[in-house]
Amino acid sequence: MAEEKKGFFSRLKEGLNKTRDNIVAGIDAVFYGASEIDDDFYEELEEILIMGDIGVNATNDIIERMREEVKKRHLRQPSECKELLVESIKEQMHVEETAYDFEKEQSIIFIIGVNGVGKTTSVGKLAGILKRQGKKVLIAAADTFRAAAGDQLAEWAHRAGVDMIGGTDGADPASVIFDAVNAAKARNVDVLICDTAGRLHNKKNLMEELKKMNRIIDREFPNAHRENLIVLDGTTGQNALSQAREFGEAANLTGVILTKMDGTAKGGIAVAIQSELNVPVKYIGVGETIEDLQKFNADEFVNALFDIKEEGAHPEQTDMESMDADSEETSVSDDDSHDGNFPESDQIQTDIPDNNADVCSGAETENDTDVIIGSEDKGESVDEDSAEDENSTEKPKKKKWFFW
Repeated sequence: MAEEKKGFFSRLKEGLNKTRDNIVAGIDAVFYGASEIDDDFYEELEEILIMGDIGVNATNDIIERMREEVKKRHLRQPSECKELLVESIKEQMHVEETAYDFEKEQSIIFIIGVNGVGKTTSVGKLAGILKRQGKKVLIAAADTFRAAAGDQLAEWAHRAGVDMIGGTDGADPASVIFDAVNAAKARNVDVLICDTAGRLHNKKNLMEELKKMNRIIDREFPNAHRENLIVLDGTTGQNALSQAREFGEAANLTGVILTKMDGTAKGGIAVAIQSELNVPVKYIGVGETIEDLQKFNADEFVNALFDIKEEGAHPEQTDMESMDADSEETSVSDDDSHDGNFPESDQIQTDIPDNNADVCSGAETENDTDVIIGSEDKGESVDEDSAEDENSTEKPKKKKWFFW
């Protein structure tokens, strides 16, 4: 019997098992093992948080806030402080509503990062998210150096049901960006997502190339809303912070896509990123299918990390589970080092002319693109949403905190 497909929140919680064992077990030992709230209590807690990749700045902020709240609430028992810790971490990771303003405007999203973090697959998944919102999306395949990168991105464009602009192997990435920007203006595209070649953050010439592509966008489409999202591998811990700092000098980072969170022992890096860089984590990935990238929700992440049970389902959580259950299971490797070989049944034959002509990934017209999405899944989602609306009239239950 096939295993029932798990919802996004369930997979996130399962993926954070190693991080939970690494951080939460030690935290519980401090909360329930200490006899009083004193300097030793705070020092032990601070050490565990820093060792869990939460970062020095974030840890200091969390500890200071906890000290203030302990005095304000006149707490005496260490076990009473755990809720304060959870609240403080959620506050550190809170993402403002304005972080997703690019969805409401004509936008250009620049996806950057080192090799192997999942940039190309993140481009495809993000295109799928925006396509499901009814946006007209175009992808620019500016990674012209990696073997079969264009083929891999064409496959993801096909799965997302969007068009793609590409160039010949070895072509100047800036020329691809130039063609894509002008195509986006001509077609009145809502969102242009630009994939870029993986580059080491300490290679000056490659970082200068990023600046060149940004200058082209600024010159050719000055009125477009700009988003520079860096893709970071959640398994690399503090090294991800170093990458983000270096890329921040070449491009004004506006957000982070945190990938490979389905099994890392260093999930605490998600807390550190926002505090250390003042850049919000906007999307989080926990798998290889097109549905496995979702908007980051601080409450859900911390609840999954600490395995917090709340009486009654969170509305956003319920919607996420329903949408995830209705979506088809698709799988493509979440690694930019993919060799580009795909199943024959799904392979797209994409001919890219030497003059960087438009490439349509499996959809020659907008009508064809709509067919790729299908209406069956949408109908099921509407039915479930309607059912949720009927249940929403029930008297809400009071939420309680439980810790394991």
